[in-house]
Amino acid sequence: MLEIKEYIYEFAKDMKPVAKAKDNEVVKFIVEDCFAGQIKSEKDIAMSVDWKHTNPAAGPLYVEGAEPGDVLCVEILDIKVADQGAVCSIPDCGPFADKSESRTHILKIKDGKVIWEKYNMIWPVDTMIGVIGVATDEKNISTGFVGNHGGNMDNPMIKKGVRMWLPVRVEGGLLAMGDLHATMADGEVCGTGIEIAGEVIVRVKVLKNFELNWALLETEDAYYVNTCGPTCDDAIRAGYQEMHRLLCNAYGMDYTDAGMYMSMQGFLAANQACLVAEAGGDSFRIGTPKVLNKKPLIGF
Repeated sequence: MLEIKEYIYEFAKDMKPVAKAKDNEVVKFIVEDCFAGQIKSEKDIAMSVDWKHTNPAAGPLYVEGAEPGDVLCVEILDIKVADQGAVCSIPDCGPFADKSESRTHILKIKDGKVIWEKYNMIWPVDTMIGVIGVATDEKNISTGFVGNHGGNMDNPMIKKGVRMWLPVRVEGGLLAMGDLHATMADGEVCGTGIEIAGEVIVRVKVLKNFELNWALLETEDAYYVNTCGPTCDDAIRAGYQEMHRLLCNAYGMDYTDAGMYMSMQGFLAANQACLVAEAGGDSFRIGTPKVLNKKPLIGF
């Protein structure tokens, strides 16, 4: 199996691939935690981190046959994480920043459970990928930022068993991923979930000639457009507009009926609620359930 161990710290159109995969090939990405191993104990706090070397993303991977105007399908087959991770409060980040101290907790992972020893609390591991994206076609974007290429979406639903559909902007797509979490809540409101190293096994496929403007998540029973914006209103509106367009194309609805359908059969939730505008702004997911007797919104 092809393994990716090299890292990038920004998505760009002129990235040099570290490996090439064939269409439908299975690939393993070996990733560091979002702090690139800089947080080793509870004495290490976020203020001491070199922020130029955070959110390393393994890659980029060139996928043969992927061209601008195509979509890269990434099937997440498995995620494994290390035996401990860190959660940190980040200065000037999130709704609690004005009164929170800079603090780190190291949490153990054992037998599929998270153990917070300080409060004798245990809950199930629910691993997810925070950063997953492809090359941009315009400006370079930090792997800690989010955009219409994907990136630091921090969607807690990006986990084993789902598909990510990413718009291809340059030849080969140039896929990279990282920023694993043992668990992460909607919003990631202190700036971190349980940040952890690990590995991700995916299958990459190329869907030819399909218009997609934002990263799209497909679960067993729904689709979710992932967006961001300088304001929450901007991000949410962009997500609804993209989902509306996909519904019109797949179901043959006119403009008004598609809007009415989204008012009856739609989902809205926050991915990350602590990013400033210059980092892409807060990110959201706008979803709709799959309809068994209709063709998929996207697929082969």
